[in-house]
Amino acid sequence: MEKDDDLSTFAFAALRVRISKTMPAQIRTCVEQLSEEQLWWRANERSNSVGNLVLHVRGAVLHFLCGRIGGHTYERDRPAEFNIAAMSKAQLLAMLDEMVALTDRTFAAMDAARLTDPSTEPAYYSTVFEDLFGVAIHMATHMGQIVYVTKLLNENSINDLWSKTHKATGAWRG
Repeated sequence: MEKDDDLSTFAFAALRVRISKTMPAQIRTCVEQLSEEQLWWRANERSNSVGNLVLHVRGAVLHFLCGRIGGHTYERDRPAEFNIAAMSKAQLLAMLDEMVALTDRTFAAMDAARLTDPSTEPAYYSTVFEDLFGVAIHMATHMGQIVYVTKLLNENSINDLWSKTHKATGAWRG
């Protein structure tokens, strides 16, 4: 087997598997562990529920990755991501699955050569690589919040989540 030494190819593949598979799998696992009531629980008026965080991650990925980078049409309603107070778990998971499907299509239409293209958000970044890295960091931050709240509400509900999802999605190199 020939070793691939092209850093851009490796970086693109790593970002792709984490944004389109690993992190959504972790979010899905958390949502599945929570009751409908727990999905919309807030620690206080200024905090976000898991449901709102899922909607926010979805909105950001569809806007910045699928829309800006991928050219797909998406009208974002960011305030609604935080103002919705309830919806069924099935509906929330369907919306997450829709995001994953469009994310897969967006990445499938790209390759590592695009990483050095000019950013779609020049006020924030200079290259598409930075756009993708920003999406990954944003997604990871909110995924961490989702994992924390899930562990807070359901002790022992998602033990070993990180390694299980990394192995299941092909992100594990161990």
